[in-house]
Amino acid sequence: MINLNREAERLLRQLGANGSYKGFAFVIYSIEKVILEPELLTYVYKGLYGMVASHFGVSRESAERNIRTVKEVIWEYGDRELLEKIFGDRTQEAPGNAVFIDGLAAYLMETCTKEE
Repeated sequence: MINLNREAERLLRQLGANGSYKGFAFVIYSIEKVILEPELLTYVYKGLYGMVASHFGVSRESAERNIRTVKEVIWEYGDRELLEKIFGDRTQEAPGNAVFIDGLAAYLMETCTKEE
């Protein structure tokens, strides 16, 4: 059984993010939740951001903003080669948070199932 938390953290660090961002833990938590409950992506604000907000004791707006910050940092300064591997050639502009989390979750599941 894979440790989703550890693997999600490893992926974010490979992409160029680090734990100094409040949203770092939010993204890790979001990836875990989306892997376990993919339908959270169909109602991101009430579902996913609501779960993140409740878990970390912040507002939904704060959850969304902090996730966006980590995504933007990765998109601006992160590992372009790995981003292209995950998102294909759609790496010119940063995707929305839901697409970002979905892409990371899908990549993580694909790579982790290959390793088992």
